[in-house]
Amino acid sequence: MGFAWRVVDTGANCGVYNMGVDQVLAANAAQGPVLRFYGWDPPAVSCGWNQQPECETDVEACRALGIDVVRRPTGGRAVLHWEELTYSVACVPEELVEGGGIEATHRKLGACLAEGLRLFGAPVELERAGRCVGGLRSGPCFGSTARWELKCQQRKLVGSAQRRYGRRLLQHGSILLGRAHERLPQLMRIDEGAQQRWTRQVRAHSTDLQSCMGRSIDRAELVNCLVEGFRSQLGAKMRWGVLAADEMRRAGAWEKDSA
Repeated sequence: MGFAWRVVDTGANCGVYNMGVDQVLAANAAQGPVLRFYGWDPPAVSCGWNQQPECETDVEACRALGIDVVRRPTGGRAVLHWEELTYSVACVPEELVEGGGIEATHRKLGACLAEGLRLFGAPVELERAGRCVGGLRSGPCFGSTARWELKCQQRKLVGSAQRRYGRRLLQHGSILLGRAHERLPQLMRIDEGAQQRWTRQVRAHSTDLQSCMGRSIDRAELVNCLVEGFRSQLGAKMRWGVLAADEMRRAGAWEKDSA
């Protein structure tokens, strides 16, 4: 591994700023790999890059509840970011595995997350096959588990998405800490029957870290365990840092342009 990894915890911010930071870090990935942790304030629904948020979500219902709606730079389906820890990785793919293939990098990042969560005490496992519950690929993200995502007690715990920018990689994902994600169906532009089906799907096929472990979650302890998991799996140095002033400026500009 050529670079030491920079680790940053940017705390809780609005959805557009969070996505702006991830895109800035991805743009700078050739200058060194970054592992980031963050939260969402206010909570937000993020839609995948190939989705149209105004078509997928009930924007007015979200606004009435003080929930942001944002488009992610990565693919995948809608996610409600609430009661979770979000991670992102921006790097050159070869910093993860030789050759930097898509499948191999998904697997390696899954292994890093699994190592960290096990250090935290969570009995997690990697999904090796991937499945789509009920054949509804347009359903909620946490209604099914993709290959190399993480499960606890046979239910999805972590949802992730990856995008390539030439020879640069961005992957980010949600580590569920509580059950607030179950509210997503009521925020989507779907009929009442679909809302009920989605709600059953999410409740049956997802879980959260607090439920898995039967105790409250210490965020700082969890972050430290995840950093150690990445260090162990990658054999790399992990150095805590902060966003540079230019990175914050560019992320803020992206937020302004997206308003």
